[in-house]
Amino acid sequence: MTRKRPKEKPAAEKAGSKSEEAKAEDSLLPAEQMVPEGEAQASDAEMLQGELALLEGQLQDMRDRYLRAVADLDNARKRARKEMAEVQVQAVSGVMLGMLTIVDSFERALETSKPGVDGSAETKAVYEGMRLIYRQLMDMLTRRGVRPIEALGQPFDPSVHEAVVQVPASGDQEEGEVTLQLEKGYHFGERVLRPTKVGVAMTEVEEGNSGAP
Repeated sequence: MTRKRPKEKPAAEKAGSKSEEAKAEDSLLPAEQMVPEGEAQASDAEMLQGELALLEGQLQDMRDRYLRAVADLDNARKRARKEMAEVQVQAVSGVMLGMLTIVDSFERALETSKPGVDGSAETKAVYEGMRLIYRQLMDMLTRRGVRPIEALGQPFDPSVHEAVVQVPASGDQEEGEVTLQLEKGYHFGERVLRPTKVGVAMTEVEEGNSGAP
């Protein structure tokens, strides 16, 4: 007696059955795993915004570091230029200060060797030659920014004057007025190259006092 085989289900019916089984399995997933599509997109957007904010912060930090580095470099260059200029000024000041000793010598020589009316032609020629050299020397110093400091008749100024002696005030002289110039002082640009050594008028002069008032 022959046994009949059970009929196989069509392929379409099998596929439909599997799809229904998958749906049934999906319906059994926990509630927290079933994220709505809109919420998932919002979560992705928030993540991207967070990463963007982080990158912007890093970019701003790098920009700040770059600007600080540029500022530090610029300040270093300015300091180097200032220090170099200071060194140059000090070097030139030393040379100019040495030149002033020559100026002092010329002025003393011109003051003491001025020929009289009856002086010989040779003496007058030597004197005029000295005056010419002195003028050339002073012109050179003036072009370099060296100029004399006003002293006589001026109020005593410790920033440009050096009080050497006290002089009794007389006539209309005021106390603290410079009435005597012992050594001429000079400016070099805005600096005091050498202060003027002066005597200062005082109403009461202490005996033996040769300092500042």
